[in-house]
Amino acid sequence: MSDAFSFEAPDTPAPIREAATVIVLREGVEGPEALLLQRHSRSGFAADAWVFPGGVVDEADGQLPSAHWNGIDLAQLAPRFNATEAAVLALHVAAVRETFEESGLLLATTADGSALDVDAPEVRQMRNQLADREHPAGAVEFNAWLAAQNLILDLGALEFWARWITPVWEKRRYDTRFFLARAPRGQIAAFDDVETTGQLWIRPDDALTQAASGELHMIYPTIKNLEELGAACAGPGSVEQAMSLAIQRPTVDPILPHFEVTADGYSVLHPGQPGYPLERYADELGR
Repeated sequence: MSDAFSFEAPDTPAPIREAATVIVLREGVEGPEALLLQRHSRSGFAADAWVFPGGVVDEADGQLPSAHWNGIDLAQLAPRFNATEAAVLALHVAAVRETFEESGLLLATTADGSALDVDAPEVRQMRNQLADREHPAGAVEFNAWLAAQNLILDLGALEFWARWITPVWEKRRYDTRFFLARAPRGQIAAFDDVETTGQLWIRPDDALTQAASGELHMIYPTIKNLEELGAACAGPGSVEQAMSLAIQRPTVDPILPHFEVTADGYSVLHPGQPGYPLERYADELGR
């Protein structure tokens, strides 16, 4: 990296947008595997990178009627998320909606509790509409579709795992909550071929090895979450083991990485580490 490269914030940093990401897990032959999707080469953010499914929260996500979601207690979760009940709902619904759009996996059931047929024409049609950038009101349409199909989102399938805030020098910035979720039984992931152009199920340690060799291009938060997930699933490991770790965490503190150019390239500091300029980021970390 050139010494001329700067990690300094612009005079007016980009606004921070709320986002939600889901680390979908399944049991593999040699241990838990995570779903990674490759972003389109023309994406405005993390082009060509292998990431977890997710995206920006829409206002309509927090307006989904209670008849069409279950599994969480908003009042109980609000302190853990450091957010209002409406914001907690919006984050969960956005996580499900974006995962459905990008991977085809939908954490939902029919009103009678039976499994959802994701290959049904009406389900495929809704996913195509969400992926179509000509339909900017995707979250509104998603809510109306859930009501029309009498579907109920299983928000209890999501476990809060991590929270990352994009560094100040990036042109697009997000306050992203990461969730863990088991892959829905009987459903098969399929990238949308709009925002994502490839997919793979892979053990966290294998993904990190391929990232280090340059075989898989990944952004920093993806790598760090895979590192933590790999540690959580060390040894025999299991999806249940990772989910239990997420449940047992008393708090999920935000991580806003601080980058500095050094003689050897650059260094990265996280909140709580020696030398991290907490006063510089106090307002953003306290969002």
